[in-house]
Amino acid sequence: MKHILLGLAAWALLSGAACSQAQSTPEALAKAVQSAFGKGDFEAARRLAEMDMAPADLHFFYFDAVRECAGESVCTARLAAADNDLIDRLKEQASQINAEVPTVEGTVVIEMKARDGSSSGKMSMPYAKAGGAYKLVSIAYTAQEIAKLKATTNESLVKEFFTRGIRGSAMSEPRTDWETAATKLPADGGDVGKAYLKQTRAMAAAVDAKDPDAAMNSGSQMAKIIYRDKNFDGTLIPLAERKAKLKVQALRMVRDVTIKGGYQMGDSAVLVIEARDGIGWITRGPILLVDDGGVWDKAGDHFIRYPANP
Repeated sequence: MKHILLGLAAWALLSGAACSQAQSTPEALAKAVQSAFGKGDFEAARRLAEMDMAPADLHFFYFDAVRECAGESVCTARLAAADNDLIDRLKEQASQINAEVPTVEGTVVIEMKARDGSSSGKMSMPYAKAGGAYKLVSIAYTAQEIAKLKATTNESLVKEFFTRGIRGSAMSEPRTDWETAATKLPADGGDVGKAYLKQTRAMAAAVDAKDPDAAMNSGSQMAKIIYRDKNFDGTLIPLAERKAKLKVQALRMVRDVTIKGGYQMGDSAVLVIEARDGIGWITRGPILLVDDGGVWDKAGDHFIRYPANP
């Protein structure tokens, strides 16, 4: 289960046209959140927080909570004060991505309890009044930060990734000498690139078809686990649950991938890619893949993401 503060990225303020009487008080906002999450109503949940400028990871965490509350957990929404701990966490998160901290009046807290009693957790969502109504808010990228991200080169991202150190499956310690010790791959990524493109295209087709079976068989070992049709005890997972998981996971997937070269060291490879994610944002930079029994699985990345048309 999760304990998440939804302040990781850029929530856009709702426009006056998007506001409704249902959000005229904090209590009404909490009630609307309770209803949307409890019903698994993705559209209603989206209306509670306009997310046009929010990165894919925030979309994922928000809607995954909606999915969870409609299925495996019983969720209760309540109001809480905006305490110093919450504000400090917002400031810390904002500093990590060079973002601004919004005015926060309080939080809507979702208490989650697994239906089988196995776990519990909570998710805190800051809110404030803007345009005459209460809505969920978060730290936000400035126009200057988006411009900075756009100006960041793939070459600099690769250098940062290598400097940080990369641990492959057969390496006991992270190595920082990839730039000189690894074999440089051709512009299309060679065989590794072909395998990765095949996987991403198969997954994109599965998402478009809303087909969790196709997603499960798209190529990666992780996909076999995430979209599996049976629980570990052998019981069948309902198709509706698997479709909901695919829909949410798709928000942060990369698709329409173009490969811009790469490096390989033994059973590990770094590809430089340019793509878009499930919400249409540009996603680019290096991704680490590890050969797991003939299948190249993702083991890390150093991506930047920004709106295609801010």
